[in-house]
Amino acid sequence: MSVLLCENITKIYPNNTSIKNFNFNFLDKKIYGILGRSDSGKDILLDLITTNTKPDEGTIWVDGENLYNNKKMASRVCYISKRTTFSDSYTIEMICNSMNKKYPKWDNYYAYTLLRHFQIKMSDLYSNLSRGKQMMVLGICTLSSRANITLYDDPVSEADIKDRYDFYKFLYEHYTRYPRTIIISTDFIDEISYLFNKVLFLDKGKLIDYFTKTELSNNFRYLSGKTEVLKSLINGVKVIGVEEREGILTVCIRKKLTKDEKRKFQKYLIEISEVPIQKIFIYLINLRELRNKKYELIN
Repeated sequence: MSVLLCENITKIYPNNTSIKNFNFNFLDKKIYGILGRSDSGKDILLDLITTNTKPDEGTIWVDGENLYNNKKMASRVCYISKRTTFSDSYTIEMICNSMNKKYPKWDNYYAYTLLRHFQIKMSDLYSNLSRGKQMMVLGICTLSSRANITLYDDPVSEADIKDRYDFYKFLYEHYTRYPRTIIISTDFIDEISYLFNKVLFLDKGKLIDYFTKTELSNNFRYLSGKTEVLKSLINGVKVIGVEEREGILTVCIRKKLTKDEKRKFQKYLIEISEVPIQKIFIYLINLRELRNKKYELIN
């Protein structure tokens, strides 16, 4: 079992990129997605969870034990940052050997299988690989560690779309075989939405909301139709986003539609569709910023 509890975590940096009063319970054998802008603090959060940095306030617990100054936790949590570098003389085999020494459940055969699939040789120098291949190596090593808690920061964002698809397919298959807690910070959230049990939205260092996959699917909907018709139908409905082009209005509503409501909209030729997770995030951020501006004007 590996339950990760973040309790009032705060880390403040002078450049205003921070984590503030972060509270969340990452449950065992679940996959979590983290979505946020570049200044959201998501990279700081991953560094805190993996003890690469210490919080100014708060505590992180793993199965009831403090994560910090706890040597036995080192082999249970695996995160290889995109900022990781190796000596120019390091081969892929040498990197795998170092992982084998650190992680007791390291699967060398699985690592070799994935490296071969992505046409990376054990004898290759890490420094000679393209950036996309280097990130693939880091992603494969994290997955092959089989650590109880594995974390990724957009592990294959610079790989081509086919390699990215294949990597996440391998990740999901490996997770179903060896369930553990997986946390993925990514800008490609909709591309891999099928992976996640929950998605966390971060903004300016704060956890602003989180949703299960079912909540995202059921509680947010696009309605699209002729502007004058749709405006007359959405009175009293919570709208979080609006887009209008060439007389066609599209609104994002935060509401689970009943069968009768769906029939009513369809009667007036209103199209109902799912909303991409990234768009939900953008709409909620826009609403948050609008509220903050109104607050500043009042005060």
